[in-house]
Amino acid sequence: MQFLLAQGLRPEPVFGLLALLAALIVGGCAATMERNPVPAGFVDSLPQVHRIKGGRTWGDETPVDIRAEMKKHLLNMPQLARDAPVVGGRKQIEILALSGGGPDGAFGAGVLTGWTARGDRPEFELVTGVSAGAIIAPFAFLGPDYDRQLEEVWTRYETRQLVTAQFLPGLLGGAALADTAPLRELISKYIDAAFLRKVAAEYRRGRILSIGTTNLDARRPVVWNMGEIALAANQQAVELFRDVILASASIPGLFPPVNINVMVDGKPYEELHVDGGVTRQVFVAPLNVPYRMFDQFYGRAPHRTLYIIQNGKLTAHYEPVKEQTIPIAASSISTLLTSQNKGDLYRIYRMSLDAEVGFNMLMVPDDFELRPKQVFDPEYQRALFDVGRRIGQSGGPWLKVPPDTAVAQPSPGGGASPKPAIARNP
Repeated sequence: MQFLLAQGLRPEPVFGLLALLAALIVGGCAATMERNPVPAGFVDSLPQVHRIKGGRTWGDETPVDIRAEMKKHLLNMPQLARDAPVVGGRKQIEILALSGGGPDGAFGAGVLTGWTARGDRPEFELVTGVSAGAIIAPFAFLGPDYDRQLEEVWTRYETRQLVTAQFLPGLLGGAALADTAPLRELISKYIDAAFLRKVAAEYRRGRILSIGTTNLDARRPVVWNMGEIALAANQQAVELFRDVILASASIPGLFPPVNINVMVDGKPYEELHVDGGVTRQVFVAPLNVPYRMFDQFYGRAPHRTLYIIQNGKLTAHYEPVKEQTIPIAASSISTLLTSQNKGDLYRIYRMSLDAEVGFNMLMVPDDFELRPKQVFDPEYQRALFDVGRRIGQSGGPWLKVPPDTAVAQPSPGGGASPKPAIARNP
């Protein structure tokens, strides 16, 4: 691994590639993992998990009847419509979307703590997270009181404290090249029953926390309503909350998938979930519908402001590639993921334009050139956290269009920097 990093390769695609190569080389002699997957005829209905009603929905499915869908999956949406803050006679909806990025999640954590220090960090009505963003999102949702925990998570731990290498089992038919038991323990340290009670309290106020995973069996994105899970208020809910975060951050090939147990017709089955970034690098709505479709729940269309924190760079950087199988494939996969990420951002920008949503985006600056010495490198992550903190405290610069977007004018509703936070109705 140290050799691969020395060649300038990012760890995420490298590990995924190694797993792919291993499957091709030894797949014929690998032992088959015994599973009890959901029968094909029941997959589309998304079986309930632990009898939690409204716990999740497909991230790529557009409902025909949004009111009926909300009764199933967004039970507290009417509360948001009632209690969102009002300025100038219009409800104000602030949305925070946190992308994937592996160890580069330290950037987003730094931005949020810097934003707190600046004094105008909003209380977001909706927070979404994918992969690294899924680890940040619950703390961001609960607000500045959890800045200390954010800093700890993203600057204190190195690779051996988060994962245990298991290269040989991984190459000989195992689920991954590393075991995430230490990462699961870390998540458990911060996410407990008391934490869920606070999430549930905010959800009752109408605020929404959504996390994205990828259902490997269905090959589709799943959006989890973490507030509904928190409302269950039992140990099964605590474990599921942790499992969703771990699954969203489980880089395929490097980390093993997470088994989600479900019941169909009274019988137990399993779903395999991995990194939400496999299907979407970032998402900005709890249902796959245009923002305008939510307007019917407000007396007057609200004013929405969107803030996207991109945990990584999106600009191309010239770097000669060795004519060897792994460097060629790794560079290709990394380029593919970046291109997918840009496509996600443009789709979101187009949706924002259509609904007159203020589009604001931050990403890791091009001049940040430090490289990690290991997959999770506290020195690297501390430096990136500090960069994010300085940007958050200075108020930007927030981009008004995604990179490589051929649009000259700024998006409607956006300003030069985030506007001051708005007090919510009691």
